[in-house]
Order: sequence, then C-alpha cells, then structure tokens
Amino acid sequence: MNKKFASVIIAVALLMMVWVGLGFEGNELPYVTIQDLTEKKMNKPGKRFRLGGNVKEGSIARNNADPLALSFILLQEEQQLPVNYHKIVPDMFKDGSEVIVEGVFDGERFYADNLMTKCASRYEGDLRKADASI
Repeated sequence: MNKKFASVIIAVALLMMVWVGLGFEGNELPYVTIQDLTEKKMNKPGKRFRLGGNVKEGSIARNNADPLALSFILLQEEQQLPVNYHKIVPDMFKDGSEVIVEGVFDGERFYADNLMTKCASRYEGDLRKADASI
C-alpha cells in the first residue's frame, strides 16, 4: 500500500511541475533590442515584447483631442523606434528619460500598453547624510 501511495504522490508532483512550467511559459515577456525587433524573425503580429531605451529629445507629441494619446521616439544607441501609448503617463516621463515599454510591434510602430520610467538619480543619495541630520 505504501508503494501505491508513493506512486500517486510522485505522479501528482510531476503533474504539478509540468502544469506550473507550462503556465509560466505563456507569461514570459521577452526583452529585446530595437534591432532584434525590426528583424523579420522577431516581427510576429500580436506577440508582446519589452524594450528599454531613452526618449529622444523633442520627439514627444500629444494629441489635443485625446489627452491620453502620446507618441515619442525610443532611442537605443544608434537605433530609433516610434512608440504610441494611450494611458496615463508616469510623472517622471520627459525628454531624455530612461523608459521601458511593453506592447506589440506592427512592423513600423511599437504600440505600448505599459510605460515605466526610471527614477531620477537625484533621489538616490547617501542615506548616512540624511541620518546625521536626525
């Protein structure tokens, strides 16, 4: 009876491992470069990607008719990619800011549904100085 019980436990454990492994595989969001994305092998309609870079100076354009509509150029070294975004913009978003975008690429433009900005370095400081004033 112990062998049957052990067999059932092992089978359930293996089944759970396969189930969890398959579940996480679908949620992976590949981090790619603009060069990777613009190559034909990465350009798959509807596939989601994550990219990082800087907002090109002077490229931010807002739509007066729709306050949530935004477009800008994402820079990575020598590469550029036009990005459209239609949600609330993070407070730290501005020309030159470091951003990460998540969304889909249609072959010409990147349509982001998530836009994250890196915190400014002015908030990073020596905490010992702050403690000394207390």
